[in-house]
Amino acid sequence: SAESEDLAVHLYPGAVTIQGVLRRKTLLKEGKKPTVASWTKYWAALCGAQLFYYAAKSLKATERKHFKSTSNKNVSVVGWMVMMADDPEHPDLFLLTDSEKGNSYKFQAGSRMNAMLWFKHLSAACQSNRQQVPTNLMTFE
Repeated sequence: SAESEDLAVHLYPGAVTIQGVLRRKTLLKEGKKPTVASWTKYWAALCGAQLFYYAAKSLKATERKHFKSTSNKNVSVVGWMVMMADDPEHPDLFLLTDSEKGNSYKFQAGSRMNAMLWFKHLSAACQSNRQQVPTNLMTFE
């Protein structure tokens, strides 16, 4: 919608690749299983390789306006790994893992199609900027 596009322009640095409601569950935090792992609903936005999370204002949040206008967390997913979860009961699940820090999250996208879209865009973001040498560097050999 035009309203959410306007909102996106003001809220996100750079272009939004994909955004929408995601439910997230922490599987590993710094290599350890969390004592309590519950599902948390966020409005998530992927901008380049940055993933922004916006907390829900209410439990029934389904649209952008139902979430806070400032992100409470954002992470760079460069070097992370994304996989579709192999769960016939829940075809809308995907996993996002940062093996360097030992963090792993399970996401629920609401539909198989949504999960596939997130997977596609996150895959590209995870592989972006991987040790690319800037073209403006001089060598002294």
